[in-house]
Amino acid sequence: MLISCRNQEKKSYHGRKPSELQAMGQSLPPAGKQRKRLNKKYFHLNVLIVGSQGSHKDLVGNIILGRNAFDAVDATFNCEKREGEVCERRVTLVQTPGWLRGYQLCDTAGLLKTETILSVTLCPPGLHGFLLAINAQLPFTDVYKKVTKEHLEYCFGEKVWDHTAVVFSHRGHIDHETIEDYISKEGASLQSLLEACGNRYHVLCDDGTDNSTNIRQLFEKIDTMVAENSCYEIEKLGRRPYVKRRRQYAFTNEL
Repeated sequence: MLISCRNQEKKSYHGRKPSELQAMGQSLPPAGKQRKRLNKKYFHLNVLIVGSQGSHKDLVGNIILGRNAFDAVDATFNCEKREGEVCERRVTLVQTPGWLRGYQLCDTAGLLKTETILSVTLCPPGLHGFLLAINAQLPFTDVYKKVTKEHLEYCFGEKVWDHTAVVFSHRGHIDHETIEDYISKEGASLQSLLEACGNRYHVLCDDGTDNSTNIRQLFEKIDTMVAENSCYEIEKLGRRPYVKRRRQYAFTNEL
């Protein structure tokens, strides 16, 4: 009986407002426990890393997972899926094939577009967001902005921007003092893209330093994005034709 009463007391914390707990003469849970419970809201984090060839998608994934999980080879038609425990969270990252930098959507191979569209199915039960990798060591032109917009909206719909955060990546030293200097230098093309993403951006650098705090801050930005816009809804029915198309590509390659 005594055990039952104690269990009942523990259950009484959940689902009640702080004012209700105080009215019942009960103390509030310690702040640390409140934070721990909040952090578990999206304990399993599912993210797609998208971008063109040369955008350092592999670098972004490797920094997040803290190991060489993704290959540096960018010219591929296949998605890569890797998992790991990061910042006390189970993280699934899917790196999508990269389109050729500066090439329009009509010039991108059909198989690459099909694999990119179906990449979201590798993140069951749902996708928390997209990380758009941008190489901060390369110029961001109007052409590249147009190409990026074309590919993302074709593969994931116009709502993709509500679920996207930009990750600027680079190796070692860059000429800009801060990423804000880079954004200012690249002008309207990059600034308008960031506005489409709700000005959500982050910086990941492979300079040999500890990135644990930086990664935790990135996760917090993703959590805020999910809280504001919910998860990205995977429309399974709309992707059935692409599953059939993938089989056709596979059959053609076998001939």
